[in-house]
Amino acid sequence: MKGQLIKNQETVSGGNMAESAIEALKTSKSPHVLVEDITQPNLSEEKHHHLRKVLRIKPNSLLTATDGNGSWGAFAYTGEVLDPVDDIRSDERPSSSITIAISLTKGGKPDITIQKLTEIGVDEVILFSAENSIPLWDFSKRSKNEQRLRRISQSALEQSKGVWLPKLTFANSFADVAEIPNMSIADVRGDPLIENCRCLAVGPEGGWSPDEYSFGLPRVSLGHNVLRAETAAIVAGSLMASLRNSGRTL
Repeated sequence: MKGQLIKNQETVSGGNMAESAIEALKTSKSPHVLVEDITQPNLSEEKHHHLRKVLRIKPNSLLTATDGNGSWGAFAYTGEVLDPVDDIRSDERPSSSITIAISLTKGGKPDITIQKLTEIGVDEVILFSAENSIPLWDFSKRSKNEQRLRRISQSALEQSKGVWLPKLTFANSFADVAEIPNMSIADVRGDPLIENCRCLAVGPEGGWSPDEYSFGLPRVSLGHNVLRAETAAIVAGSLMASLRNSGRTL
């Protein structure tokens, strides 16, 4: 099968992978995995188990791999190692990055939000405690949640066949978020979202406090309805990614 990625459960023989094959990444049904080093792609036991037992990948089946830093390639999975079948490629990160800052909410587990923002292609996600945030993460809880959220983001990158893993950071307060250049806040009374909005903070269920409004950050509306914090973050990321590609006002 020339010029195409080999579909799931099909095998690769030497010399049957044309240069255009790697460009079929996004439409391929082949598995896509995240590795630390794309030049020496080692798989963890967990990933081996997933490929063999869950996906039931046969020896010499094709899959793609990325390091999460823009580099990716096609490999034949022997059952033990990944053998390259084409040159490693590198995708440039978009010239304008998208940052979404999410306040901690009552549930305290922004798992779905992190997952969806990774799939959408947001470049950085910041978690912070707003004045009206109910959960407050101490150091030990933050460390535990950070590990879980990074695993969720990594899995979402693999599922969406992305090649750029978003940066995940934590801020102690809204004051720290407000210092980020060009930051805006989501507010139903704000102005329509426009193409040059690249950094947006989403508040908790209790809304922004008077002190947080006093920072004077631009207010951006995500629609006429009041959205849950998790929904607002996902909507914001989706709209901002769309605007980055189209240059339109929504």
